[in-house]
Amino acid sequence: MLYLSFYHHSILIRSNESTLVKKLHEEFHFFQKNELNTTDYLLDLHLSLRPEIPRMVASKILESVTIYEKEDLKYLDYSGHDLTIWNTKKKRIEIFSPDLTRLYELSFLCIHSLLGQSLERSGLCRLHALGVSIHSSNAMVMLPSMGGKSTLLKELIQYPEVKIISDDTPLCDYRGRIHPFPTKISLEKIPEEGLFSTLNWSEFKRAHYPPKWTLSLSQVKERISTDSFVHKNILFHGLRISSGQGQVKKVSRWRMIKPMMEHMIIGFGLPQILELFLNFKISDIVKLMTHGFIRAACAFQLVRKSQCYFIFLGPDKSHNATLIRDILHESKNQ
Repeated sequence: MLYLSFYHHSILIRSNESTLVKKLHEEFHFFQKNELNTTDYLLDLHLSLRPEIPRMVASKILESVTIYEKEDLKYLDYSGHDLTIWNTKKKRIEIFSPDLTRLYELSFLCIHSLLGQSLERSGLCRLHALGVSIHSSNAMVMLPSMGGKSTLLKELIQYPEVKIISDDTPLCDYRGRIHPFPTKISLEKIPEEGLFSTLNWSEFKRAHYPPKWTLSLSQVKERISTDSFVHKNILFHGLRISSGQGQVKKVSRWRMIKPMMEHMIIGFGLPQILELFLNFKISDIVKLMTHGFIRAACAFQLVRKSQCYFIFLGPDKSHNATLIRDILHESKNQ
């Protein structure tokens, strides 16, 4: 069993497959507890063939999954191979797959999807950005999916004063404070030099995307920021340039409205499997609007209390990292 507590939202994970539990422990090591007094969600993972689904009419058909509903149960049928059963009343989820890699992928996405909505209801919203800190300042670097957040972190971590808040999804509360959410780092290939080249990497195979190499941050626990919520914040909107040296430009807060819409309020790139919860009924539209208001409130406070920059990322990755580090050091002395 694996006990996880994410800012007072708890998940109990059970599986007879020890390899799977170990992988999830490494992924979510920052949130592991020895035991839980209460459990919000129960996640049972079965490395086995799926059970038969009762005869019923599909409520929704998406590209990768077909959804069936019967009273308090939702069945997510992944092309007849894998199956998720979601008991909404008991808050229990069972995932079945005969393939260990696929079972890990589905459980990883399921945990993120559960947390996305639970955390937002309590006023903690995910920002699709790289988060690092130096001393008393946080940097949130907003880049699109596949935009180079992990590559930028690979360069920044070479500076011993840099600590990691999150590779992909730091959390922001109603007061505009940043909270850590350190999980794994993903790259297309294992680094050949620097700190990350000396650590253990695993291949993460995905059903609908190319594989990646991942690194659990449990290997660099001493480099994780645990007090980012008391630091001042600096927002960077990353823009790619084709040639020349990278540079940063300080901008007014209103220039951050569009990036915040994309990376937090709408949430492009946030890890979620929306089909697990949403069937686009009237009640779901209301739910989406509620989450939109919560994200907007957190985003407003974050922008209001932050310095804002555009960073133009050039081909020299080391120089790009130095630009961010220098801004953080300047902020410390202000």
